[in-house]
Amino acid sequence: MFGAGAVAALRQSESARGEAWSLVGFAGVVLQNAAFAGVIAIRLAIASTTSQDTSATLGLWALHDALFTLNGTFLALALVGLSIGGRRAGLIRPWHRTWGLLSAALLFTSATLAPLVIDHTGPLGLLGLFGWLMWVVWLAAYGTPLIRHAPVPSPAPRHATVG
Repeated sequence: MFGAGAVAALRQSESARGEAWSLVGFAGVVLQNAAFAGVIAIRLAIASTTSQDTSATLGLWALHDALFTLNGTFLALALVGLSIGGRRAGLIRPWHRTWGLLSAALLFTSATLAPLVIDHTGPLGLLGLFGWLMWVVWLAAYGTPLIRHAPVPSPAPRHATVG
């Protein structure tokens, strides 16, 4: 719902400028939802394994961790597209765009370093956590201008006149 609302609010001004940042962001939202559906499916699969299936459970956990970490890439794509599109359309403020881009950088860095984050415990995992917490603030702050955004009225249909 959020992604569709953002595209609806941004698309008219973007098309006038020949840009498609909202569509880039929407692609990130769709991919992020698909990746997270995979994460949930893996969790359900893990819950259905028996205690004797240790190799299967370990394999599923590794896949879960990798997909969950790489999910940050798609979230970063959504943040970049909707932050740039929202600012260029005048929907969000400059600080909000900067916050979104910084969050995207943290999430992308965490996803890029996924092998290190998964194999070694340490502070690298905090990059993704901080990026995700910043995304939560960004999302809540984006909702306010979206709710306040007045829909653009569509032109009245032209009726044929007789006479």
